[in-house]
Amino acid sequence: MSGAVKRRRLHVLARVLGSNDVLPRRIRLSLLAVQVISVLTLLRSIAYDRWITVVASLLLIGGAMAARRGKAWGIGLTFATAVWFPAAFAIGIAPAWFSLVGLVAALPFAFTLRPFARFDKGATALLAGIAAATGTAIALAWKEMAWSIFQVVPALAPTGVAQHGLLVAATLLAVLGIASRDRLRSAPEEARIRVGERVRVSEGESGAGNRSADLDLLGQEVDHDVRQRRRAL
Repeated sequence: MSGAVKRRRLHVLARVLGSNDVLPRRIRLSLLAVQVISVLTLLRSIAYDRWITVVASLLLIGGAMAARRGKAWGIGLTFATAVWFPAAFAIGIAPAWFSLVGLVAALPFAFTLRPFARFDKGATALLAGIAAATGTAIALAWKEMAWSIFQVVPALAPTGVAQHGLLVAATLLAVLGIASRDRLRSAPEEARIRVGERVRVSEGESGAGNRSADLDLLGQEVDHDVRQRRRAL
């Protein structure tokens, strides 16, 4: 996807949030917090064979990345997955700290709720309802199907001992690599625009100065020629 298309999407989302092409600071920080806590949850879940939580963590990471690139559906995906975590704890299939993960993961939606409602109140309410219902329904469905799935595929059953050290290490390295790449590519667009404007202004000023100097020199040459002709007369 071209950079222009990404910037247009970011511009649309940013306009809804009331900013100029760059997401507000608290939105960006909340999405970063979602990615950090999702990566930690992902590594823990891989180590202890909690594969349903691996899927949920990947959905959180993907939703946050999409939202940071200006895709509004990323906010909805993040919120729907955020609901799953406390719902899983509430129905007795997850530890209490899942509620903390859900709380952090819900922050981007909480911060964007009011501006989205101003843009389209009905659509925002529908999005919130669908996301909450989807997260809760998946948690309930997993509780009903989990043991049957574990009996059919024992390898998917969770364990109480940390393992898969190489897979955890490889996942961590992959995450760090992606983060480093995104960091290099995520220079604020407005900063690039400002730099470009300064360069263009500087070039314009330099060009104008050169043209002015050329005109002065030409005027001096004309005056010199006129004086020479008068002396000849």
